[in-house]
Amino acid sequence: MIDLLPSQLDEWNRQDSTVTYDRESIFDYINGAGEVYRSYAFSEVAVFRYSATGRSDVLVELFDMGNPHDAYGVFSYAREQEDAGIGGGYEHKGDVLCFWQNRYYICLAMDDPTMDSETDLSELARAISTHLPPSSVRPDLLSVLPEDGLVPLSERFFHLHQSLNYHYYLARENLLNLSSETDVVFGRYRPGTHYLLVVRYETERAAAAALASFKAGYMPDAYQAETVMTENGKFIACRRALSHVLVVLDAESESAANTLLQSSAERIAESTN
Repeated sequence: MIDLLPSQLDEWNRQDSTVTYDRESIFDYINGAGEVYRSYAFSEVAVFRYSATGRSDVLVELFDMGNPHDAYGVFSYAREQEDAGIGGGYEHKGDVLCFWQNRYYICLAMDDPTMDSETDLSELARAISTHLPPSSVRPDLLSVLPEDGLVPLSERFFHLHQSLNYHYYLARENLLNLSSETDVVFGRYRPGTHYLLVVRYETERAAAAALASFKAGYMPDAYQAETVMTENGKFIACRRALSHVLVVLDAESESAANTLLQSSAERIAESTN
């Protein structure tokens, strides 16, 4: 990790105080947020500091997320905006710039922000990007989210039950049998505000068991139905498509729920042909 970034990047010089943290010791560095990284295939983070004459020092965090999909996943976790031009995509919020590239997730933060902070962060981020493996492949499962009505940048990719509850609180119990072996995409749709959740399991049998668990725990009074009205007057729909389970939440109408469900199921079928 330390060798990935050189001691000098253009005008920026790396200071000697480099520290690394693994899956266990990350809590010594970032306490609560450590669980977010551990919910992916995160292995370690290297923390650097770069300085340049006449500029504020920059703290650099280089996370090894294990694979490009999980690097994108942690980038998408709380993303509000995204620009192209650095890595697989980057987000610049105030005095912090974060981007993902290949299996890495990188955050840069100014120690003492100045009027030139945005330019300095972008310059250093681009220099760092040139020293990382170039390929940045987004999860293929994102393709099963229908584009019609999808709120831009609402897509999320994750694996675990606690991640789902962060984005949409479903239940205390892990009704969908989510684990490190499941891939999940989640998107928000308009008109109205409804959601599509797609989980890919290792086998069709595992998907069937997860759907049965979800129906028994979330809609026990309508176990045989595919679409039901919930107590808040909204609609939920669910079905299995090969090794995937699809769930539509908070739809305004039964037809809206069924349309989104069917469209996603067709995309899954197309992706397997």
